[in-house]
Amino acid sequence: MTLTPLMAGGLAALAVAVGLAGVPLLRDRGPLDRLALSGGGPERDRRSLLARLVGRMAAALGPRVAPSLRARQREGYAAKLDFAGRPRALTVQRFIGVKAALTALAVALMALLVLSGSSPVFLVLAGVIGWFGPDVWLAREGRLRQEQIERDLPDFLDILAVTVRAGLGYRAALLRVAQSLTGPVSEEMLTSLRQMELGASRRDAFLAMSARNASPSLKTMIATQLQAEELGVPLSEALNDIAEDMRRAAHQDARRRAARAAPRVSLIVTTLIVPGAMLLILMSILLGSDIRDSGLLG
Repeated sequence: MTLTPLMAGGLAALAVAVGLAGVPLLRDRGPLDRLALSGGGPERDRRSLLARLVGRMAAALGPRVAPSLRARQREGYAAKLDFAGRPRALTVQRFIGVKAALTALAVALMALLVLSGSSPVFLVLAGVIGWFGPDVWLAREGRLRQEQIERDLPDFLDILAVTVRAGLGYRAALLRVAQSLTGPVSEEMLTSLRQMELGASRRDAFLAMSARNASPSLKTMIATQLQAEELGVPLSEALNDIAEDMRRAAHQDARRRAARAAPRVSLIVTTLIVPGAMLLILMSILLGSDIRDSGLLG
């Protein structure tokens, strides 16, 4: 087999990747030394070598690349980070630095293949993947977080209604429930409570929480709760009604998703499973009757 320049470049990149992956193994002190070091001293950075490299490059490139982007782009990144709950405590500048670092690493790695004889188009492809890859990850994190808010919010409101009915004030009950539970709903409530402690009104804090998230249930809860507060409706009853409406909407949404999934399942069965089953039956008949290919072609 002839070794082409593309294959040589790929093998070289694979060798470099394997070497980088093996560096932590070479530096491993073994189980006894790790056990001795775990008892005290400063906490060690347990991230991989690649993660530490990206982190350092992001810290250096973020302040340089972020000012070159338009204000609208930075505001868009801030909104996406809010939807995702600021994963890993990412700021806009830090996130842009991660994008720049991944782009530089991807282009540098692909440059090795280009020097080995590959097409320069791979450089452009690597740059596009490195720059837009974090956007895809962030969009997925935001979607999963908003879906979790949709699932957890009815239970949160039920517990909050019971706590308010027990005699606690609304803010104290909200703090007690948010500290007792985990998840994005509790995080958002604690953020709003901190804003209230800093002087923001309850209405402004809840409106800010609504702007940070794209969950329809959360927006409905905030609007209904503010309206109930203005009209003087008992808060515990309003919370129970909101939770019941959210569960009803979740059931309807699940039915709609199931209805949309049925044609997709039918398409997959028709295009993949049925032809394979027919081919298997046909081959079984041919082999069972001892019919040879030469006889079929006659």
